[in-house]
Amino acid sequence: MNKDKKIIYTLSIAAFAVLLVIFSVTARNSAIITAITMTIITPAVSILIKKRSSLSINKKEVMLLTTIVAALYVVLMLVAGLSFVSYKNPYFVNTERLLTLIIPSVVIIITSEIIRYVLLNQKNKLANILSWLICVLAEILIFSGISEFENFNHFMDLVGMTLFPAITANVYYHYVSKRFGALPNISFRLICTLYVYFIPVYSEIPSALHACIKTLLPLVILALTSALFEKKKRNAIVKGKKASLISMVVAVVVVVSTAMLISCQFRFGAIVVATESMTGEINKGDMIIYERYDGQTIKEGQVIVFLQYENRIIHRVIKIEHIGNEVRYYTKGDANEEQDQGYITDADIVGLTDMKISYVGFPTLWLRELLEGGD
Repeated sequence: MNKDKKIIYTLSIAAFAVLLVIFSVTARNSAIITAITMTIITPAVSILIKKRSSLSINKKEVMLLTTIVAALYVVLMLVAGLSFVSYKNPYFVNTERLLTLIIPSVVIIITSEIIRYVLLNQKNKLANILSWLICVLAEILIFSGISEFENFNHFMDLVGMTLFPAITANVYYHYVSKRFGALPNISFRLICTLYVYFIPVYSEIPSALHACIKTLLPLVILALTSALFEKKKRNAIVKGKKASLISMVVAVVVVVSTAMLISCQFRFGAIVVATESMTGEINKGDMIIYERYDGQTIKEGQVIVFLQYENRIIHRVIKIEHIGNEVRYYTKGDANEEQDQGYITDADIVGLTDMKISYVGFPTLWLRELLEGGD
């Protein structure tokens, strides 16, 4: 291994390791700590790693395209927000947010794109992979570190709402940086990340919908940019890229659909069975797909999802009583000897079970046990 490669690998691995530590142990102000760290790392990468030439064609055109798409994304989010509850923006810029969120975000975006550009132009596969990991981690740290999440559900929110969008976004950023430089990415990311701090009205768009848009948008722009500016490619390469893109889109759709189900923001939701109280028809490790409860008729013998002490429970309705204007539902787990204590009302019901997928929830249960120390 020559000296240049040693420098590239040493700096890249060190940068990733430091960000991983920040991600793992930072409880607050992850954006500030990451910004300071990236400010130290970026000059070292820029000075110690030799620069190599990259393609310069269509830079202005791609810069214009990404800026326009970013502006359209902001408009889309504002228009989509009209369908939901709107109120005075609680994130509107002030001195504290300027210092703790906005400036650190700007620093992280600019420095990560400089690191990406330098490493990608080394034309080294390992450097490419490391730069992608560094940039994904840096983007996540704009919003949070893992220590900020108190339980498994918070961790899953991080995965669905932040990690998945960061993964697909950085696929697109890598493509653009390697061919057209760092500026288009910087422009796109600054607009899409910071607009929320400069609009007076905030709309409560469902997190799952927002994550879905953020996850799919980079793939759409990637396909558009490739179609407009990629030329002189052999048919075999084009076919290979189309196949890869199709595979990626399918994978992302599956992942986003799963995240949307787990988030329960739409008509259907999903829940993994974590106990053996319904063993027989529904077993531990099964995933239950349920339809959101909106006043549908419930009959005795129906399996429902309801809230009990902030936990979602899947049990069967064994008795229904009408007391005045109130409907009381008495429930029981099929494998339990006694019925559940007390009763529930319509306000407690989350959904009606629709179907189950056997065994697929075991990885989630294992991960929950790992994160929660087996409690």
